[in-house]
Amino acid sequence: MIGGLLWYAGFKSVMAILAKINPTYLLLSFLAYFMINVVFTIRIIRVLKRQGVKATFGKTLLAQYAGMLTSDVTPGRSGYLLTPVYLKNQPIETSASLSCIIGIQAIEFLVKVVGGALALIFLLQQTGISRELFWVGSIGIGLMLLGGFVLAAIIWSPRATAIIRRLAELKYLVRYTNRIMSKLEEFGENATKTRSAIPEITLLTLISWILKGFEWYFLGLAVGITSVPWLGFFLMHPLITAFGFFPLTPSGIGFQESAVVGVFLLLGVNVQLAVAFAILARGLLIIEDLIGVPQIAKSAQFGLAATTKMVQREV
Repeated sequence: MIGGLLWYAGFKSVMAILAKINPTYLLLSFLAYFMINVVFTIRIIRVLKRQGVKATFGKTLLAQYAGMLTSDVTPGRSGYLLTPVYLKNQPIETSASLSCIIGIQAIEFLVKVVGGALALIFLLQQTGISRELFWVGSIGIGLMLLGGFVLAAIIWSPRATAIIRRLAELKYLVRYTNRIMSKLEEFGENATKTRSAIPEITLLTLISWILKGFEWYFLGLAVGITSVPWLGFFLMHPLITAFGFFPLTPSGIGFQESAVVGVFLLLGVNVQLAVAFAILARGLLIIEDLIGVPQIAKSAQFGLAATTKMVQREV
């Protein structure tokens, strides 16, 4: 899909734009993305604190980057749910970190649903969006809404917990679910504490959304997009993010870039600039998220060592 975009826009033309990127605006974009991860880290720390768990900023920041990098290479950005694994270098129970991450993701999905709806209204006012694109955007928003409700139900609904318990007690599954069920009560207690942090999660998520608007605004200026105001980038992001959750490619790669180009074309942006922006936006995330590589490597070594010890005990 990205190859098709490059062919449509003209590979040489896009490369010429990328070769003339404004380094100042590019640096500001990197800084904005760094601040987003700082806010995400503070969000994790604050939610864990609600559960009576203390986490250090430096180690949690590395775990945050590791989670983001994993989400960059997994379908539907599902890899971010591995963040609890990367938090194991601190004395944090998995039940606490898992309820923290799932709770945060549930609220973030619901906030982005509101943002996506506002983006559709903005596009309708600015461009007279086509019926097809309107429905595609609505489907993306619907998927985020569904994901938010599912995650919220998993950690906060007693009925969902009861269903999980019944499934785990099935004759053919009980053998494999004993250890999981022994942690279910603890998970439920931590989830209840996470629920009390909803206002704080929402506020920090809104702050990160504002910073994302600045990240994309500076990135747009870096490639020469001057016709779209900051508000346009701010509203666009939640809607376009919905396409990142398509489970057909890692992190929705191709789908999200196509959505970026489609929205920019509606706003009257040159196709070459739109494709350059889409590629640069993807590259920025991956490059900065590489900060999480050492943490992923440490977690892999820790997991291998734990598995070896378990096997030795069994033998």
